[in-house]
Amino acid sequence: MRSFRRNLYEKDFLVTFELVPGRSTRTRHYRDIIGFAEKVAEDGLFDALSITDNAGGHPALAPEALGRELKRMGHEPIIHFSCKDKNRNKIESDLLALDREGLHNLLILTGDYPRYGYRGRAKPVFDLDSVSLLRLISEMEKGFLLPPEVPGGGITLPPIPFFAGCVVNPFKWSEAETVTQYYKLIRKLRAGARFVITQVGFSARKFQELKFFLEEEGFGEVPILGSILVMDVRLARILYRGAVPGITVTERLLKTVEAEARRPDKGREAALLRAAKLMALLKGLGFQGAHICGAPLDPVAARELLAMAEEFYPSWKEFLPEFSEAPERSFFLYDRDPETGLNLRRRRGLSPRSVRSLTFLFSGLIHRLFFSSKAPFFRLTKSFFERLSGSRFEKYFARLEYGFKKPLFDCQECGDCTLGELAFLCPQSQCAKYLLNGPCGGSRDGWCEVYPGKRRCVYVRIYERLSPEERRKKLLENEIPPRNWALYRTSSWLNFYLGKDHHSLLTHRKS
Repeated sequence: MRSFRRNLYEKDFLVTFELVPGRSTRTRHYRDIIGFAEKVAEDGLFDALSITDNAGGHPALAPEALGRELKRMGHEPIIHFSCKDKNRNKIESDLLALDREGLHNLLILTGDYPRYGYRGRAKPVFDLDSVSLLRLISEMEKGFLLPPEVPGGGITLPPIPFFAGCVVNPFKWSEAETVTQYYKLIRKLRAGARFVITQVGFSARKFQELKFFLEEEGFGEVPILGSILVMDVRLARILYRGAVPGITVTERLLKTVEAEARRPDKGREAALLRAAKLMALLKGLGFQGAHICGAPLDPVAARELLAMAEEFYPSWKEFLPEFSEAPERSFFLYDRDPETGLNLRRRRGLSPRSVRSLTFLFSGLIHRLFFSSKAPFFRLTKSFFERLSGSRFEKYFARLEYGFKKPLFDCQECGDCTLGELAFLCPQSQCAKYLLNGPCGGSRDGWCEVYPGKRRCVYVRIYERLSPEERRKKLLENEIPPRNWALYRTSSWLNFYLGKDHHSLLTHRKS
């Protein structure tokens, strides 16, 4: 079998299939996965099989274990690699282990928030976000330079031939969620992502919107695979309730699937037919491939699906009305083409700043006076902190600082403050995943994936506080390095003026 990397750039259209391991290798489900993989390997049905990493936030078999078996069968495994369960040291260790196994195709995800585990909910980690993880992998691809202060440091490790992709959720229905999702995607691509796989969705216009956006931003050559869900009535009802973060099923689509389920075959043929039409449509829109999710582990059904998609491709435009539905008051980045129902290459204007609270205005004023290198009091304040450093008053000043910031920002005393970059909203206290470079894909109607109806996504709130020009600068241009835990419970103001926090890394990267 040719490598997934070569196929991605050389084939007209490729198809991957997603496998979801369970919590045991001693069950029928695992035997079904192995049996399916053996049969499709013989037929060469798919260009790669991908393996989820604790999908839904539940514990399951580690993807590298199944990846080894698939590789022995001749498959090209894609290992899903998420940030939710590991700190940065464990992440690096696992990447080294994957290299040893020859498992180099990676799909990098933020990951679903951890759910049920042994005796309760697991602790969320999210030490790195997907942007920082892609940056780490890019450095490992080139040859990772060990810092001189670590054991054996000062040398460059041999390069590792990883081939990492990322995910994006274009199926967002508000302006803030749509734009911040796309801005984060650009950061992922700049950090080293080589391909993109979308979240599951059913809107042709949103699929095309993603293509248009990447082309306009100079990433039109990046391969994109659109995810296709083979959905039965049980799954449709779960998705309609919003139980799976980031996937939207409208009431109309749910009723269609429920009607299909009353047929003698329980809607099986209709589900495959819908997936085949969407696959043909993706090919017509110029996608490099399709990523099949939720499909039964049935080689016969898989062959049927691929054959129908090939048959439907010449008439793909006829299926556009079936994939035109969107929730009410949906936002699209481009004007609608009345002739096709898709998009015109004409961007819509973005909304102006909508939130200007007293806290935001006051914080902005203080930042302009003291925390910009061109601020009138910058040099004087820097001199003060240089004298304070190392004195017996340093710890008392840290208490004074957090005495102000806790009631204003719910400060978590990280000592590596990002308030100035993120519209004076703290991701350490107000993002369930502590994300520094943009939102995850799980928000719904502006609400946080973890606290729906209780807490709004912090990046939606950040977006509303910034002007259109500030949004692009703060949410797209400047990648924020991961939090430095060595600074925990130290004065962030002192760390800023002494060049100890992430701002020094931003300056270094720009230079």
